[in-house]
Amino acid sequence: MADHQRKVIADGVGFSSVIDPKFKTNSIKVMFITDLREETAAQNALAIGVMGSSNEKYKNISEITAKLNSLYGANINVGISKQGDLQKLSIGISAINNRYALEKEDICSEVLDILTDCIFAPYAPDGAFGKETFDFRKMDLLDSIEAEINNKRGYAILRTQRSAFNGENSAFSPYGTKETANAVTPAQAYEAYKDLLKTAQVEIYYVGPEYQPEIENRMKEKFGSIERQPGEYKFVSFSPVKPEVCRAEEKLDVNQCKMVMAFKSDNTDRYAMKLMNTILGATPFSKLFLNVREKLSLCYYCASNYSNLKGALFIDSGVEEENIEKAQNEIMAQIESIKNGDFTDEEIKESLLSIKNSLSGVGDTPSSYINWYYGCYIYGENAKPEEAIEKYNRITREQIIEAAASLKLDTIYIMKGE
Repeated sequence: MADHQRKVIADGVGFSSVIDPKFKTNSIKVMFITDLREETAAQNALAIGVMGSSNEKYKNISEITAKLNSLYGANINVGISKQGDLQKLSIGISAINNRYALEKEDICSEVLDILTDCIFAPYAPDGAFGKETFDFRKMDLLDSIEAEINNKRGYAILRTQRSAFNGENSAFSPYGTKETANAVTPAQAYEAYKDLLKTAQVEIYYVGPEYQPEIENRMKEKFGSIERQPGEYKFVSFSPVKPEVCRAEEKLDVNQCKMVMAFKSDNTDRYAMKLMNTILGATPFSKLFLNVREKLSLCYYCASNYSNLKGALFIDSGVEEENIEKAQNEIMAQIESIKNGDFTDEEIKESLLSIKNSLSGVGDTPSSYINWYYGCYIYGENAKPEEAIEKYNRITREQIIEAAASLKLDTIYIMKGE
């Protein structure tokens, strides 16, 4: 396993290095973590998009792409996601390690220059992002929002979250809405960029075959030279269960009905909750798949997903309208069976194997390392995947039963055809 270290290099700025000799590339990712708010989500999303597409030296996508191509096909990318009640915005760059450069060029320094210029010197004449890049990124953001709507299975989950987390930041999309995205101006996006630089929690990750002190030193210098007033951000924020089950129904142009059931839990043992969820509906050998889908043929698909950050479990299914009530009853029956201890040692063993297989992939790619150690940071840990596997192995049957017993039905969302 790789060598991992995290240091605080400025106010609200963490720097993590993950050294693994098997890699031939250097990867750097800078994450900006802030509150997810409906009124600022699109502004922040556009800010990070423009940051990853231009800077004062390379003023548009064509110029920055040409430069990256000259560096043996280096790559810059941005990411926008929801983490509980928070919005995570990232800009990353990757390129070959210097030892593989044909003419012994200092590729690491060049890509570091590009990345730091994108973050600290974006192209923003007259206090607003350049119109060409901004317009391109706005179109890209609107496409992402439209894709959320067109993916009816994902859209059903988003609509359920909006009802289940009503009054909480998690109710919103990290992209914003078409209305809020269309309303953002280049000047507003630039102001959002400045606010992110000042108030966001920043986590920087470097993954490569050898330690590169220049990366840490440059980031320390850059972030240390600007005014920082980082906010207090809470990653884990369990959602309270509603006094009465919320039922929402929507009619859209679909042939197959979508049903999503949201459950809330106050169980803080995330390892037990994850294992219980795997037994319930996270694999092709889970109870929901084998019984609700295969044995009773009530759904085209039926799967569960648990959010550690919100203490919420979502079961989504594709179902014919006449089978909606039957599917609901059978899903509740499968949860009840786990509450009653009606699961075998073989089911536990297969679920543990599934989790182990997933964790064994940590380290295959730089992004898998970043995702793993970012997860460790969220929970204040510095565990290796094999240590997590041991924690799963120690979970008892009673803990699985307690995890299932903690589930309370909160919201049912149904999407029907027009």
